[in-house]
Amino acid sequence: MKVQFVSKCGIRGLLYRPGDKIDLDKKEAEELIEAGRCIPVEAKKKAKNRSVGLDEDKPLTRVETNAN
Repeated sequence: MKVQFVSKCGIRGLLYRPGDKIDLDKKEAEELIEAGRCIPVEAKKKAKNRSVGLDEDKPLTRVETNAN
């Protein structure tokens, strides 16, 4: 579980400062959240591909017709 520290905290011999984000196991993260030392961080959502008509191999082109 990804968490962000809100106060100074030492875990496994490392010092973390407010704003630091790390990934912890769920049990340890929940203990720190309950103690008020960190808050959970939501995972970023994957960006959607919003392009229209670009999924094909070749883009569509206009064909000129002879108007004679």
